Amino acid sequence: ETQIIYPAGTNTVLWLADQKQQKFYQGNEGADGITCLAVNSTKRYLAVAERCVDGAIVTIFDLVTTKKRKTLSFADCDAPEFVCVAFSSDSKFLLTQTGLSPSGKHDWTLIYWMWDKARPMGSVRVSDAQNSTINECSFNPADSSVVCVIGDGIFRLYQLKEGFSSLPVTPAKIQNYICHCWLTDDRMLVCCENGDLMLFENSGDFFATLPRAGGEDWYANCVVPFSKGFVLGNDDGMIRMYEKSDDAKELFRCTKTIEIDATTRACARCLSLSPSEEWLAVTTSTSQLLQLSLLGQNLLKADESPVFEPVLTPFHTGPIWGMDICTRKPLVVTCGADKSVRVWNYIEKTCELCKFFNEEAYSVAFHPSGFHLIIGFSDKLRLMNLLMEDMRTYKDVAIKACRECRFSNGGQYFAAVSVNSIQVYKTYTCEAIANLRGHNNKVRSVAWTADDSMLVSTGMDGAVYEYNVLAEGRRVGNDFVLKGTSFSCVIVYTDPATGGNTMYAVGTDKMLREVCSGQAQNIVQANTTLGQIVLANAAHTLMASVAEPEATAPIRCYRFPLDGNYTEFSCHSLPATRIRITYDDLFLFSCSEDGCLFIFDVRKKDRVVTKRDKESVLPLADEILVTRTFLDEKQANLVELDRQVEELSNQIEFQLRHRESYHKEEMVDLEEKYTQEIEQERTKHELLREEKNDMEMEYEENIKSLQEMQAKQTQDLEGSFQHKMMKEVGLFQKLVAEREAVHRHWETEHQKLMDSHNRQVAEMQREFAEKQEADKHRIQLICEEKELAERVHQETMRQLEQDTDREIEELKEEKELRLKAEKDDKVRLRGSSGIHKRNHEDLKRQMQKREEELRQYEEQANKKQEKINQLQVERDHNLKEIKERDKTIGDKEQRIYDLKKQNQELEKFKFVLDYKIKELKSQIDPKNDSIAEMKKQIQAMDSDLEDYHKKNKQLQVNIEQLQNKQRTLQEEILTQRKKMSDCQTVIKRFKNDLHECVQFIQEPKELRDSMAHLYKKYVPNGIKKLELDTDIQREYNRQRDYLEKSVESLKRKLLKDSDVHRQDNARILQENVQLIREINDLRREIDLLKRERQAQRIDVSKMRSSRGSSPPTQAEPLSARTSGDEGSNQVERNQRRIDELRRQIQEQGRLKKAWSTQTGGTALGGATVDASASPSSDRSSDQANTGDQENSA
Repeated sequence: ETQIIYPAGTNTVLWLADQKQQKFYQGNEGADGITCLAVNSTKRYLAVAERCVDGAIVTIFDLVTTKKRKTLSFADCDAPEFVCVAFSSDSKFLLTQTGLSPSGKHDWTLIYWMWDKARPMGSVRVSDAQNSTINECSFNPADSSVVCVIGDGIFRLYQLKEGFSSLPVTPAKIQNYICHCWLTDDRMLVCCENGDLMLFENSGDFFATLPRAGGEDWYANCVVPFSKGFVLGNDDGMIRMYEKSDDAKELFRCTKTIEIDATTRACARCLSLSPSEEWLAVTTSTSQLLQLSLLGQNLLKADESPVFEPVLTPFHTGPIWGMDICTRKPLVVTCGADKSVRVWNYIEKTCELCKFFNEEAYSVAFHPSGFHLIIGFSDKLRLMNLLMEDMRTYKDVAIKACRECRFSNGGQYFAAVSVNSIQVYKTYTCEAIANLRGHNNKVRSVAWTADDSMLVSTGMDGAVYEYNVLAEGRRVGNDFVLKGTSFSCVIVYTDPATGGNTMYAVGTDKMLREVCSGQAQNIVQANTTLGQIVLANAAHTLMASVAEPEATAPIRCYRFPLDGNYTEFSCHSLPATRIRITYDDLFLFSCSEDGCLFIFDVRKKDRVVTKRDKESVLPLADEILVTRTFLDEKQANLVELDRQVEELSNQIEFQLRHRESYHKEEMVDLEEKYTQEIEQERTKHELLREEKNDMEMEYEENIKSLQEMQAKQTQDLEGSFQHKMMKEVGLFQKLVAEREAVHRHWETEHQKLMDSHNRQVAEMQREFAEKQEADKHRIQLICEEKELAERVHQETMRQLEQDTDREIEELKEEKELRLKAEKDDKVRLRGSSGIHKRNHEDLKRQMQKREEELRQYEEQANKKQEKINQLQVERDHNLKEIKERDKTIGDKEQRIYDLKKQNQELEKFKFVLDYKIKELKSQIDPKNDSIAEMKKQIQAMDSDLEDYHKKNKQLQVNIEQLQNKQRTLQEEILTQRKKMSDCQTVIKRFKNDLHECVQFIQEPKELRDSMAHLYKKYVPNGIKKLELDTDIQREYNRQRDYLEKSVESLKRKLLKDSDVHRQDNARILQENVQLIREINDLRREIDLLKRERQAQRIDVSKMRSSRGSSPPTQAEPLSARTSGDEGSNQVERNQRRIDELRRQIQEQGRLKKAWSTQTGGTALGGATVDASASPSSDRSSDQANTGDQENSA
C-alpha cells in the first residue's frame, strides 16, 4: 500500500514511503535503458523490459527477496526492444510485444512465455501489411490462453493452444486504439485516438460506445480499472473517474474530473492504483510522479478540487545542465532545461527549495558556506543569496551564457567562463582580480588547487592551462596541448609531499590522461568517451562518468594512482553532465541529460570508522540565511496567529460550555425519561415474574404427568424387550451349535491340506538340490573359460602397448622437427608484422588527421553559410521592424496627446475628490469615537461574561455535589426499601405462623409446642444483648444535649413568636369586630330605608288609586318622585359599600392564611400558631355567618 515502483535511468526504483527509503533493481550489463514495466496481480514479481542491440530482454525480479529470478530473451527475434509486457492473472505466464526489428522480419512479434522456466510457448506477428504500430497487449483475466493486442487500426484476440490462432472480433470501426483495460464485469474497455470509449465483450463482440464527459475534444492516453469503474488519463491534462450507473441506458457515468497541473498543463502517461484503491499514482509528460487520495472525504469535497501531491518530491523536467555541492551543509544544487534551480538535502532526501526563472540556467556553483549561489544565464551571471524560502539576487555580472563557474575551495574567489576566457572575482566584493586568456575555443571545465592559488582549465581546443591567480593570472608554463581532441573535464591533484600539481583530463579521444609539468605522464585507455571526472579528497579513488552520445552512462571507479583497473556501476540512460563528491568522501553525485540525480554511498571495504574519527569530524552546519523583512513578517504573522488562536479558543470554549449545558439538560431529560421507563419495565418485570411462577407451576404439573406416562411406557417397553431377548437367546444358541459343526469340518479339511502341502514341499526341495548341483558344475566351466580369456587379453594388451610406445616416439620426433621450423618462421613473420603495423598506424593517424581537418573545414563553411543566412534574415526582419516602429511611434504620439488631455481632466476630478475626502475624514472622527466607546462597552461586557462563566462554574460544582448527594440518598432509599420488603415478608410469614399457633389456644400442650417451634424458627440464635460502645454512648449523649438545647431555644423563640402572633391576631380581631359593627349598622340603615321605601310605594299606590276620583296636585308627584330617587341612590351606595367591605374581609383572610403558612416553619411553632389563631378565625367566621343571616333576614 505504501510502495511504488518507477524507472530512473537504467535502474528500477522501489520507493518505501513509510520508511522513506529506495531499493534499486539494476539493469543488465549491455542494456540501453528500460522500455516498460509490469507487476503481477499478487505484487510479488516485477518484469523489467530493457532495450538491447543484440535483442530485447526481460528480467523478472522477486520483490520480497529483491533477487533476480529469470532473464528472458528470444533468440529467434532480433527486435531491440519490447514496447509492452504483461503478467497473466495467475502469474504463471508473461506476454511481451516487440517493436521494429533491424531486419524487418520480426516486426511487432507477440511472444507468450512460461517465465518460471524461461521457455517461450508461442510467437506470432500481430501487425498488418502496412506494419502499423502496436500500442498494448494483455491477458484475458478469465482465460490466460486468450490475449488481446491493440494498435493503429489493429484490434485482435489470439488464443494459444498448439500455437496462436486468431479469434473473430467485431469492432465498430477501424481506428487508432490507444489503450485498453479489462473491467470487473467481464467486459473490455478500449480507448481510441478520436476520443471514443468502446465497450467489448470478452469474446471480442462490440457492445456499446460510452459518451464523453461534457462533449469535450479529448482522448485517453492511459486507463486503469477499479472496483466501481475505471480511471482515465487524458491528453488535456485531466484525470476523469467513471463509475457504474444505475441507469440502464447510461452504463458508466463520469463522477469526477481533476486537473493534474494547471500551470504546466501536463498530461498523464501512466496510471496505477494501490491494492486498497485509496491512492492513485500518475506519471506525467513532464517527468513527474504524483499521487492522489481517492478516499471519499478527500475526493468528494464540494468546496475545493483535489490536488495531486508529489510521491517523493518534484523532479526536473528534461536535462540537468549544472550541479554543485556545499561543503558545510548537506545540500546539492542543480539547474536544468526546465528553467528551474533546485536545492536538495541529500541526508533527508528532500527538495529544500525550488525556484523557476524566465530563462534557462546553464551552470550553477555552491559556496562552501551554503549561503551563496552563482547561476549562469544567457544574458548575465547572477550572484544570489540562498535564503530560507527564496533565492535573492544581490549582484549581476555581465557574463553571457556562462557554461562553467566554480567557487574556490575557501570560498573567497569564484571563476566564471565567458566563451574562451575565464574571469576571476572576489566573492564578497565582486571585484575582478584576473581575466585569464589563452584558449582558442570554448572553455569546458575549470578546477582550483587545494590552496586556491592556482586555477586549471581545459576546453574544446585540446589545451590544458594552469594559471597563477595570485600573480595577476599569469600562466605558469605547464601547458599541455593536444590538437584534434576536445577535452570535456579537468581536475588537479596537489601532492602533499612535493607540492607539485598533477592534472587529469578526459575528452573525445577516449583516454584518461595524467599531465604533469606539461607532459603526459600516464595514459589510461578507456575505450569509451568519458565526460566528467572527480578525485576523492583522500586521493584513493578517481570517479569518471561515461558520456557516449545516445547511450547509457555508467559511473567508473578507477584506483588511484591510475593503473587502468576500474569498477563500473550502471545508473544513467543518457550522457552524464556533472559529477561531484562530498568533502568527506562519503557521497558521490551524478546528473545527466535524462533528468536524474543519482546519489552513491561511497564505502571502502577495509575502512573501519572509529569513535575517535567520528568525534574529530566537523559536524554539518544548520544555520540559515534570512532577511529582517522576513523576520518582521514572521513575527507579525505569529502575533496575528496568536490572536486568532486566542479568539478561536475563546469561541470554542464558549461553544463547549453552551454544548455542555445543552447536553446536561438533555441528560436530565433522558434520566427522567429512562427512570420512567425503568419503573415501567420494573412493573412489567414483576408481572412477568408472576406469570413465570404460574407457568413454572403449570410446567411442573405437566412434567409430573409426563414422568408418570414415561414410567408406564418404560415398563411396557421392558416387558416387550424381555420377550424379544428370550427369542434372540434361543436363536443365538442355535447359531453357536452350527458354528461348532462348521469349525470341526474346517479343522479336518485344514489337516488334509497341510499334509499335501508338506509332501509338495519335500518334492520341490529334492528337485532344487539337483538343479543346484548342475548349476555349480556349469559355473566352474565358465570360470575356467574366463581365466583363459584373461590370459589371452593380457598378452594382446602387452603387444599393443609396445607398438603404441614405438609409434609415439616416432611421432614425437617428427613433431619436434616441425615445431622448430614453425618457430623460426614465427620470429621472421613477427618482425615483418611490427614493421607493417607501425606503417599502418602512421597512415591511420594521418588519415584521421586529414579527415578531422576536412570535417572542421566543412563545419566552418557550414557555420559561416548559416551565419550569412541568419544575418540576411535578421536584416529583413530589422527593416520590417523599423517600418513597424515608425508607425507605432506615430500612434504613440497621438496617444500621448490624448493622454495629456485626459490627465488635465483627471487633475480637475482629483481636486473634487480631495475636497470630498476631507469631508469624509471629518465625518469619520465622530464614528471612531463611538467605535472606541463601543469597544469599552464590549470589554466591560466581556468582564461581565467572565464573571458569569465563573459563577456558572461554581453553580455547576454545587449541582454536581447535590447530584452526588441525591445519588447516595437514592441508593440508601433503595437499600432501605429492600430491607423493608424483606422485613415485611418476614412479618407476613410470622403473622401466618402466629395465626396457626392461635388455632391451638384451647389446647395448652399443642400451643406450647407450636410456640416453641415458632421461637426456634424465628429466633434460631437467640437474642443477643448488644453492648453499647462508650464512644457511641458519648456521641449519643452529646447529640441528646445538643438537641435538648435546640428544643429549649426553639421553645423560647416559639413563645416570642406566639406573643407577636397573639398581638397581631388581637389587633385583627378588633378590626374585624369594628368592621362587623359597621356592617350591622349599615344593614340596619338598609332595612330602615327599605321600610321607608316600602311605605312610600304604598303611599304612591294609594295616591294612584285616589287619582281616579280627584286629580292630583302638581306638587305631590314631584315630591314623591324626588324621595323615591333619593332612596334608590342611597340603596345603591350602601350596596357598593357592602361589596367593598366584603372584598377587604376576603383580602384580610387571604393575608392571614399566607402569613400562617409562612410562620409554620417548625412543627411545634406551626401547631402553636394554628391553635392560637383558630379562636379568632372561628369568631370572625361566626360573626360573618351572623352578618350573612341578618342580611338574608
